[in-house]
Order: sequence, then C-alpha cells, then structure tokens
Amino acid sequence: MSLTLRAMLLVLFVSLCAEAQPRTLAVYAGSAQALNAEARLAMHGELQRLLAPAGFEVVLKNPAEHQSSEDFELIVVASFNGSCSGAGPTAKPVATTLGDTSIADGHILPFFRVDCSLIMQMLGPQPDPSAIGKALGRVMAHEIYHIAARTTNHHDTGVAKAAFSARDLTTPRFDFDSWSLERMRPASMARSIEGSGDVAGR
Repeated sequence: MSLTLRAMLLVLFVSLCAEAQPRTLAVYAGSAQALNAEARLAMHGELQRLLAPAGFEVVLKNPAEHQSSEDFELIVVASFNGSCSGAGPTAKPVATTLGDTSIADGHILPFFRVDCSLIMQMLGPQPDPSAIGKALGRVMAHEIYHIAARTTNHHDTGVAKAAFSARDLTTPRFDFDSWSLERMRPASMARSIEGSGDVAGR
C-alpha cells in the first residue's frame, strides 16, 4: 500500500472518528415543583434517547452547581411553571403551549420554559412518575430542537412538529424524524433562522 493511500485512509479514519464523537449538551434545569427523583431520571433518559441520534450526550445540571471550568458544546437553560406532580388536583395552566423558547431581536436564545400544569392536565389523573418524566423530556427535546437547529420552523411529524397530543406525550415511542435530526447536527448549525414569529412549542 502506497504512503499516499495510507495517508488518505488515515485522514478518513480520523474524520469519521471525529464525527462519531458526541457533543456534550448541558441542560441547566431549574427547580421543577413536585418533580420527584424517579420522574427526573425518566426525563433525563428520554432527553438522551431523543437527542442521541443528533449526536448529543445530555448532561442534566443544577444551575446552582455551575462551574466556570466546565466546558460543553451547547448549554441550554430550562425553567418550569406550575406543578409537575400527578398527585392532587391539577392547577390551572398558566399558558396555552406546553413550552416556548426565548427569542430576542430575531435570534433564538438558549433559554426555554416548560408548562408543567398543562402537561399534567394532558396526562390525566394520577400518571406515574415515569410517564411524567417522559412527557417532560419530549417537550424539552422539542424546545432544544429549536435552539440547536436555530430555527423557529416546525416539521410535519415527530418531536419537531408544532403541536403535541396526549398520545404523543404517552405513546411508548415518539421520535424526531430524520429531517429534524439532520438540522440539529453540526453541519446545520451555521444555518440562520428561517421564518419568524413565536415558537409554538407544543
């Protein structure tokens, strides 16, 4: 084998290995009222399952534990409105969307909000912690899609679609389609915002 061919194969190998390395996504999640440890674990697991095909390794962080020495490829900050508990009566939702991402001067910011009260209303009475966590993870993944893809656009199917039904929140499998996953990968990061207006987030 010639030295030139060996060099070409080495470059290709290194390139493929670099592409295979996951990007670390830090999700600084604020305090979610009445969210227990089991639901939080399920939320993290669902986030990782949904975003791994886009090349992300999700790290769930407490904002109070932020350290300047930490280095992540992407950082997002999540906040929660209402109660995330399935116990007791469901509080009146404070919004009409399950979540929304902050936009300023036409730029998508790495901050998003999740409305727990509306999610709990859609899940129905007494959902188990695992179901709560998965539903939260799906709504959070939708908002992270907007941030990672830098777009306010939605897609027709999957987690990137404009509105979620109760079935979308509870079905055993609910995923991003290939089109949406591609938009979150590094090659798509340089794309400017397409469209304008509020992020539907449901």
